Parts: sequence; structure tokens; C-alpha cells
Amino acid sequence: DFLTMSATAVANAVDPRFFDVREAEYMATVKRYDKEEAIEFARLLARVVFLLEAEPRDILGQLYMELELGNTHTGQFFTPPEVSELMAKVTYGDELKAITRPFITLQEPACGAGGMILAFVKVMLSHGHNPAQRLWVQAIDIDRTAALMCYLQMALWHIPGAVVVGNSLSLEVREVFYTPAHYLGLWSHRLKRREEEQATADAEDPPPALMQAVATVTATEAVQTAERPKPTAPLSGRPTQGQFDFGF
Repeated sequence: DFLTMSATAVANAVDPRFFDVREAEYMATVKRYDKEEAIEFARLLARVVFLLEAEPRDILGQLYMELELGNTHTGQFFTPPEVSELMAKVTYGDELKAITRPFITLQEPACGAGGMILAFVKVMLSHGHNPAQRLWVQAIDIDRTAALMCYLQMALWHIPGAVVVGNSLSLEVREVFYTPAHYLGLWSHRLKRREEEQATADAEDPPPALMQAVATVTATEAVQTAERPKPTAPLSGRPTQGQFDFGF
């Protein structure tokens, strides 16, 4: 309930598209508690803000694991922050020393509480890059509770991106939560402009035959996907592939 109320409150502050639906969910949740209990939820959010202030670190996910709330039937396990940071340094530490593009993108197909994303952000900061200006993230998780933890921690660390409640393998999308930094940084326009620039570059310098073949297969899959029943969630933020992606 804490996650539901906190995430919907943050989302409704910046995203009016689903305001009524999320407000109804918030009110249905909070009415189960008296006034004093509701105030405690606000104090709990303040404590989360305080704990996250020192560094980008997965606080909620580790608490979730400590309380043994994970779904063992689906193999749910949130990577410890120390391991996440080590993986981020080993995998992308050198690449992040010098970012030549205006911004980079990151996709997490099984984000959990966002521990890997926060570790990546920590490495970015260590190299002097501001994630709010140089990073956009798409995070996906099939578990709504995990996705809301990720959304809340990304929002509090002002990380631009979209958190998708859905399946990264089947490309199912149930809900999409855009962080406040996404709107404040005008990231919809920035992403669209990069797509247009990439399309122009491809037209001027066509990819090799093998890449063209891959593009043809991808286009065919896109048509087949378009013929399927449309999800109720907005299409923007829809996952485009089922693997970890890092784009310079």
C-alpha cells in the first residue's frame, strides 16, 4: 500500500493522462487506514528520501528481501547493491568515462526494484556525468510491486525514464509510469529528435546487407505485433526487445 500510494502520488503530480484512474486507486487504498496511519505513510516516504539522499542505492529492494517478501515461485531475487555496483563498473566503467553523444539510453528488461539502474547511475556520477541530462532509462518488470519500487527510486533520484509493468519477452504492456525527470527534461522530444537523426543517417549511409536483413525481419515482426489486439496501456514506452540494451 505504501508503494501504491507513493508511486501514484508522484505520477499524478506530472502525468495527467491517467490522473483519474490513479487517484481512484490512491483513494481506495488510503481509505483503509485512519488519519494517523495515513500520516505514518507520509513519514515513511520521508525516511526513504533520507536514506536515498546519500547515494543512488537500492533501499526498497533490499528491505523487500530482508522481509522475505520476494516471490520464490518465480525466482525473484534482487541483486545486492555491492554486486550491482561491481557489475556496472566492470561492464561499463570505461565506456562511461567519456560520453561523446548528447545522451545515452539504458534498458533493464527485469528491473526489480531498480538496483542495477541505480548502480549504473552511481558510476555515471563518479565520472562527472549528470544522469538527469545524459541518461534515459526504460525499465520493465512483470511484477507490479517491483516496478513501483523501481519507479519510486528512479523518481526520487531524478532519473529520466519510463517504468513498464509488463513482460519483456512477450512485449506485453499493462502500465507505463514516466518519471518526473522525463517530463521536466522534455525527453519525449529529445528521443524523437534522435530517432529522426538516426533515420537520416541510415538513409545517407545504408547499413550492410546483413544489417538490412535483420532490419527486414524486425519490420516484419513489428507488423505482426501491430496486428495483435492493442493493450490498454499507452504504446509510448513499449519495450522493443527482450534483452539488456545500452546505447551510446
